Amino acid sequence: MEHRCVALREGGLLSGIDTTGPAITDRLVETLNSHLRNVPPDVDWATVRLPDVGLDSMSAIELVITLEELFGVQFPDELLVRETFEHLPSLEAAVRSLLGERA
Repeated sequence: MEHRCVALREGGLLSGIDTTGPAITDRLVETLNSHLRNVPPDVDWATVRLPDVGLDSMSAIELVITLEELFGVQFPDELLVRETFEHLPSLEAAVRSLLGERA
């Protein structure tokens, strides 16, 4: 499903900043590190389950709000599911789809 029609807004915190390629991944990792409480220093973001490093329902809500502000997007209801927040790659794919990129 194409999410771009509901996603792009003017004025995200990253307006005018490169939000392509590794820049998105870097911003997501920074954001996750600031929102999650059990992140070990040697975490493998490609494989770790986000619930295993502290993502629960409340922190997921806070994370969505932060990501919407940061990237200037809006998560539609169909992306607000457990699978989106299971791993960094699934979260990154959702953000990229909202930004109109291919993951």
